[in-house]
Amino acid sequence: MRIAASALLAAVFVFSAVAADVPRPAGPVEFISYTGEQVRLSGLKGKVVAIEFLLTHCPGCKHSAGILAKLQNQYGPRGLQVIGLAIDDGAGPKIPMFVRETGANFPIGVYNGDKAREYLQIPLMNRMMMPQVAIVDRRGTIREQHSGDDPWMAPAIEEMNLRKTIEKLLAERPGRAPAKAPAKKK
Repeated sequence: MRIAASALLAAVFVFSAVAADVPRPAGPVEFISYTGEQVRLSGLKGKVVAIEFLLTHCPGCKHSAGILAKLQNQYGPRGLQVIGLAIDDGAGPKIPMFVRETGANFPIGVYNGDKAREYLQIPLMNRMMMPQVAIVDRRGTIREQHSGDDPWMAPAIEEMNLRKTIEKLLAERPGRAPAKAPAKKK
């Protein structure tokens, strides 16, 4: 029993040691959508942006894209913009099928997997669980970031969690600074 508890504590320590810093400034993101539209995150300042890093063949990514499409319809007029970044090899020709299967109604383009890891602060030695969702506030700050294995993204509660976060961020005035994150324990 003592060994199992030690292993659990070690696993918790390793997870917390590699967790992404949130909140943090959203770095630049640029891509060409599958429809030919040039998309720059910097051009979306003043909007709440949900970024889905996805694999075109991933069931969880398809599930999340369907939820995000519904939220784009509902909250787009209030200032939400969803974007999708496909990071799998050869994703370009697969995106139209992904869109048809999911109903994605937001720009999706190909993005470099190494750049995605860097953006999400996921070290190369760690497995990147998909999808990855980052939510950027109106000021350009990443306020939430979740991976496919995060309980926050569980299919039964993912939509509720996304909806709560989006509503909270849409209610903030664009000039208002986010609350500071609690200091990480080392």
